[in-house]
Amino acid sequence: MRTTLLAGLLLGLGSSPLTHAQSADESGLFGAKQSAAEAPVTFPRAPADLVHVHITASGALQFYVDRGSISVEPGQTVRYTLVGKTPDGPRNISYEAINCATRQWKLYGLWNDASQKWVAASGSNWQRIPENGATRVHSTLYSDDFCHNRAVRGTPADLARRIEMGLHAPSDNSLLTNER
Repeated sequence: MRTTLLAGLLLGLGSSPLTHAQSADESGLFGAKQSAAEAPVTFPRAPADLVHVHITASGALQFYVDRGSISVEPGQTVRYTLVGKTPDGPRNISYEAINCATRQWKLYGLWNDASQKWVAASGSNWQRIPENGATRVHSTLYSDDFCHNRAVRGTPADLARRIEMGLHAPSDNSLLTNER
């Protein structure tokens, strides 16, 4: 009986006008910011121009973003190719996005070295970006490189420069946008 009641409540919330309607400040159910409809995903070319992501926590796995894959999409979203490499050579390549407005990331696909093609990730949902742990790279990209005050920090070229500068990047965009 309890399970049936809980399921009924959850189904009722899913069809409630609150989940579909936006208030004047675009807050959704429980105050969470609703994201705009996502643009269709078009996978980039194979990664070629890698920029090292400077993560404060040291580790054997090093991360890079492919400069040519960085794009700024509607809804304060940045899409990019992330490459994780070990010292021995194996690498993981993924096409992902970070939503600056909601502090979330999403996986779109994985690169298959054997076939030289992207494989779409099925059923991938937006996930919260924690401050540390296995997704520390996402926290670094969010806080240091891509986002500021829940907005994208600039153009794809600006974002690539921020990644290159690493810990020396200014906290605002003044250096990046005024001195070119």
